[in-house]
Amino acid sequence: MRNIILDVEKILEEIRFKPSDVRIYSILLEKGEMRVSEIANELNLSARFVRDRLKELSNKGIVTREMIKKGWIGYVYKAENPRKVFRRLKSRIIEELENLEKLMNNIEASNR
Repeated sequence: MRNIILDVEKILEEIRFKPSDVRIYSILLEKGEMRVSEIANELNLSARFVRDRLKELSNKGIVTREMIKKGWIGYVYKAENPRKVFRRLKSRIIEELENLEKLMNNIEASNR
């Protein structure tokens, strides 16, 4: 018998944000666009760590990255609109739960 609670817990764990992700998103919401070094300095984190977290947040659609050319080429990051983030997370949760439901239906059908 499949432990549905463990399956749901796994889904929620994959969607969960690290405390540093929340801090990064919050500062971007507050200050607008920022470079990695600015975020790192503001939050007292290493630039490498911030870069890694921004990559993950960007992949999840939580922040956006834009190339800028101001005598130098670099990137600035912006927080995605909170409403958009909410919809994206809601869709992901629903999709994962629907996939789990299909899996359970397939297991039940094969047991008959």
